[in-house]
Amino acid sequence: MSALLAALRISRRSIVRAKARSALIIVMIGLPVLAVTAVLTFSATENLRPEERLTMDLGAADAKLTDTGAAGPIRQDATGYDWRPRKDGGSPRSRAEILALAGPGSRIIPMNSGSAEYWTGTAYGFAQVLEVDLRDPMAGAMFPLVRGGYPQAADEVVVTDSMEPAVGSTLRYTRDDVPKRVVGTVVSQPGNRRRAIIGLPGSLNPGSGVTDAERSWLLDAPAPVTWTETRRFNQAGVTVLSRAVLENPPPVGGGPDQAVEEPRMRSTSTRSGVLAAVSGVTLAVLEVVLLAGPAFAVGLRRRRRELALITAQGGSARHLRLVVLADGLTLGLAAAVLGAALGIAVARGIVAWAGIWPAGGLGAFEIPFGQIVLVAALAVVSGVAAAVVPAVQAARADAVAALAGRRAEARDRTGWPLLGLVLLTAGAGAMVYGVRSTDAVVLFGAVLGLLGLVMVTPWLIRRIGGLAGGFPLPLRLAVRDASRNRGRTAPAVVAVLAAAAAFSTVAVGVASSERASEEYYRPAYPTGTTAIHGDDVTEESWKEIRPIVDRTLPGVPLVETYRPIDAKGRTVDFRARDGNCNRCMTSTGPLNEIPVGGPDLLRLLLGRTDRAAEAALAEGKAVVFNPKAIRDGRLRLRTWTHGSDQEEQVLTVPAVLVTVPGPFNVRGVLPVAAITRAGFIPKLSHLLVDPAVASLTPEQEQRLSGPVRAVTPNVAVETERGVRRNRADRVTGIMWVMAGLASLVVLGGTLTASGLAAADARPDLDTLSAVGARPLTRRLVAAGQATVVAGFGVPLGLLAGLVPGLALASQVSLRRDAEREIALNGVPFEKLGVILSVPWQTLLVVGIGLPLLAALIAMASARTRVTPTRRLG
Repeated sequence: MSALLAALRISRRSIVRAKARSALIIVMIGLPVLAVTAVLTFSATENLRPEERLTMDLGAADAKLTDTGAAGPIRQDATGYDWRPRKDGGSPRSRAEILALAGPGSRIIPMNSGSAEYWTGTAYGFAQVLEVDLRDPMAGAMFPLVRGGYPQAADEVVVTDSMEPAVGSTLRYTRDDVPKRVVGTVVSQPGNRRRAIIGLPGSLNPGSGVTDAERSWLLDAPAPVTWTETRRFNQAGVTVLSRAVLENPPPVGGGPDQAVEEPRMRSTSTRSGVLAAVSGVTLAVLEVVLLAGPAFAVGLRRRRRELALITAQGGSARHLRLVVLADGLTLGLAAAVLGAALGIAVARGIVAWAGIWPAGGLGAFEIPFGQIVLVAALAVVSGVAAAVVPAVQAARADAVAALAGRRAEARDRTGWPLLGLVLLTAGAGAMVYGVRSTDAVVLFGAVLGLLGLVMVTPWLIRRIGGLAGGFPLPLRLAVRDASRNRGRTAPAVVAVLAAAAAFSTVAVGVASSERASEEYYRPAYPTGTTAIHGDDVTEESWKEIRPIVDRTLPGVPLVETYRPIDAKGRTVDFRARDGNCNRCMTSTGPLNEIPVGGPDLLRLLLGRTDRAAEAALAEGKAVVFNPKAIRDGRLRLRTWTHGSDQEEQVLTVPAVLVTVPGPFNVRGVLPVAAITRAGFIPKLSHLLVDPAVASLTPEQEQRLSGPVRAVTPNVAVETERGVRRNRADRVTGIMWVMAGLASLVVLGGTLTASGLAAADARPDLDTLSAVGARPLTRRLVAAGQATVVAGFGVPLGLLAGLVPGLALASQVSLRRDAEREIALNGVPFEKLGVILSVPWQTLLVVGIGLPLLAALIAMASARTRVTPTRRLG
């Protein structure tokens, strides 16, 4: 213990003397701690726990009782949100039954909830619907008033402050356009109640345009509702959200008096998650160690004489290791404390700006101490790990040479390059195996490969030192300095290499994903078709849009398609009952599975004229492209109505078959007469321009889109031109953003290493200036030192990153091909196999540009002032 205390005292004095280098190490280790701490703290504050939502969910009530509709007893979790078994069949409980369950001295008020549509002014939008009397003290705290007042009558509602309707306006509620007068605005709640419409009980008609209806009661009980009381309610099929239960949660398990246990993840997913987490943490710690390692190596060179004096006074190799490791411990601890404190302060500032509910959307400020302590511990480990190699070097240093002022020759561990090659081979093998396994295995292989490069890099740097003879003087000096001080250079090179490899991996993944998207592109319409479409466009808006299209495209006929709606204006979807594939994937476009239209639509889809099919369509028969969808000459359709809890209905239509070559994105065409006979109303959804009649240029499309979208933002104008041309620009943008992030790490590591090298080599540079070298020579030497680090690390990293990038991209392709995709006309899509793409141009620009940029910055920031020092021996 006395040796450790002495080492810590020596470390503290050394840190104070070398303030700049110590501050650099603290920043390198502390910045990740700051960022992660801020994210963890903000996430903990933003994610509200059930006990933090009690005021939002219960107001001033003791509990909320919810009728599950179950006929028999149930079991629930502590919150009442998860309950089992989920079997219906019971009759709804009346208020009298719930009050009888609550017992004497209790008071209940109803609170029903669901979701429904309302007219926003341009389209129908969804909002949560609550029926509760907010004038009651039991419920008022759930939604504090912002302006106006609470509803007093059945035709009055309040809305949350994130919604459009203003106080005093009339809200058109559900597709029936039921008028509701907005009398107040209340504070919105985080989560699914940000947009909510609240009225008195019975005023919002649950079940009429309202989905996911839930019948609940707020309970004011004479005593706390304990878990025992909760189990009594469960016997009657009623779940309970109770303050007392959340404050004193019950045991979890399978017993009758225990709370329902959350479903466990599958063991394979758990193993993959653990492996990915361990690999990710290892990569993060290793990157920090590699960035901070050169600073410790330079510190060791500066302290050679001090450490040699300790040896001369009887200090052992263990004592020297302890002194250097104490630097890592002290600086790591300082970085962890400062980073955590600043991260909490940053999160606190963000929370203060965003606001705590009800003033904002966040919960009470919460600090996840356990997670932050773990992050801080990793920072301390990173600091100690960064000092391990310098500590071993210090223990092996020649004290006589250090006291005489001579530089010791760097010695390589003969077994390290071989072990590094073994790890590289194992990492490559793991990544190849991970192609048919999981992402975690690929990441684990990348970690093994990086560890292998850490061991091989010093040997490689030594080899390039022998090639410096033919280089210009500044670069020759920089290469030989890097080779002689491999303990300082190698970690910086590997850190730069890791950042470049990460960029290369992501670049290959993004490029391959984009190429796969192009190969698997499914056109929404026949190529060349221009579509003016929108599902929520009103009839009045279509009347304004048509003249605009006629003026822009004079004499061009428009092909109309329709969507069926019911008498209440709710959209109805038609889906074929026969001909559907099992265990396969199908997709529909904006025309949906079976568009409704006339012969001109059929002609556009087929790209040719089929007079027999057009005649059948005019007779009211459906034209079907999938032979399996027709049974006994008829097409059977399932109807599903949006915003309705009615069961699906079956509609039968006479049909004829038309065979189309290749995969097709619609199943057929339904005549307008067929949906009107079934009692539905055709609503215009598309105006299409047949490419056989007119093909719009991008300029014409833009001239048409502006005036049309000025009528309503719910309409879109687009021309099907195959693979979207703007995707290349989007991918290029993603590439350069990733290149910018990688550049920060590369430039930071390179400039730090070159700055440390310049400081370490200052006596040599001063001697160079003393014998006549110009200031430009010193700048060129600094540029050469940056070029060695970045010019060696970046290209090698870009090449190394190709392996995990190609492995991950191959994995995605194999997973995609494992799914059987069938077109709506029953024709299978061709499997394209492994799709890979390497953005060579981007990698080349980064591989050449980053080292040049680092060299220019190092040259511009190099010191040229000569400060002669006394040289010994």
